[in-house]
Amino acid sequence: MDSASCPLCKSGDSITLFEVQTEQRSFCIVQCRQCNLTRTTPFPDDDMLDTHNKPQYYGRHDSKFIPFFQNIRDRLSKRRARTYLSLIADSIKKPKILDIGCAEGRLLNSFLEYGCDCYGVEHPSYPKQRFINIERIHYFLGNLDDLDLEKNSFNIIILWHVLEHLDHPDEILKQIYDLLASDGIVVVAVPNFSSIEARIFKGAWFHLDIPWHKYHFTEESINYFIKNNNFQVIKKSTFCLEQGVYGVNQSILNFIGWPRNEMYEAIKGSILKGRALNLVAQSIISVFLLLPCVFISLITSMMKKGSVLKIVLKKS
Repeated sequence: MDSASCPLCKSGDSITLFEVQTEQRSFCIVQCRQCNLTRTTPFPDDDMLDTHNKPQYYGRHDSKFIPFFQNIRDRLSKRRARTYLSLIADSIKKPKILDIGCAEGRLLNSFLEYGCDCYGVEHPSYPKQRFINIERIHYFLGNLDDLDLEKNSFNIIILWHVLEHLDHPDEILKQIYDLLASDGIVVVAVPNFSSIEARIFKGAWFHLDIPWHKYHFTEESINYFIKNNNFQVIKKSTFCLEQGVYGVNQSILNFIGWPRNEMYEAIKGSILKGRALNLVAQSIISVFLLLPCVFISLITSMMKKGSVLKIVLKKS
């Protein structure tokens, strides 16, 4: 993974953009000059991620975020489910949904309200006691290629901020192609490394998320993946209400010099001893930043340079 050649286009022409320092070590962000695929080096394997406190990454409680923010997330999940169901044929009476990287299954839970047959896949290290509605949602812990799922059967397959975490994102798209029904859709969301925010904030950018994000996709590199796996784009956007607006806010706080993503960790329920006053200060700043962050997120998205790249695909 750490060889000079790009794992996507196999070009040997790459450039180091900048370094990022975590509490444990430093990483380099390397970009291929040929296809623009950007990757983290040294490449983070599971052993390396374990040293970066994986349990805290998932959140400390029964859900990833504290109740107030989890409630907002649930409402947005319902809206998202309704939006993507509108993109498939009305004649499908019981849509079959596969969410890869489903977390506790909140998006799938929203699909249940529309009578869908729901399947969720998560990393083996994910705390399975957090899965919700286990009597109605089919959950799997493990790799997609190890699961016995019916080919050409899923009407909607979701990869919501998943590709950037995978060792071999190209392989997962090949597997998804076989699982997707002929008239089905694939929903992909990734941080947009070609966004204006990524260029401005660099190592302070909230969505960089080192070492958890192994790849950093530009629109050019994600299109390379799409075409290479016989998909075509039917819908595209770089605006994301919750992650776009909050991402601007947290990136600014990081850039000012607060501990990286400290506010975000507090939203997940992780507050370090003696940091309460610092979090109050960040909260006050965040209130004043809210409207400017909404404005920035809208403007950059109108320029097609927003922080989150959302794509809907179908088979070519």
